[in-house]
Amino acid sequence: MDETIDTLAQNDIPAQSFRITYKSRDFQIRILEKELFKDINTISILLDGIVQKLIKNQGKWYFEKSNSDEEFANDIGRSISLRYRL
Repeated sequence: MDETIDTLAQNDIPAQSFRITYKSRDFQIRILEKELFKDINTISILLDGIVQKLIKNQGKWYFEKSNSDEEFANDIGRSISLRYRL
């Protein structure tokens, strides 16, 4: 992941942020995509200061380069999908 918070701040990305609670912990999530549309399969997010990419595969969301905590990735993806009607 070559992107940092500084380089993201310099881009003209309309970063939309929201909070999610997972296992009694609060996380701040910032969507880094310029546009969200119905059939989107990849969403870049800033999750507590770390750039992550969510990938949708067979109706479930996963972190791109990690198999850890699939349930967390899916909850984030579902929250984004519900909020933005994807």
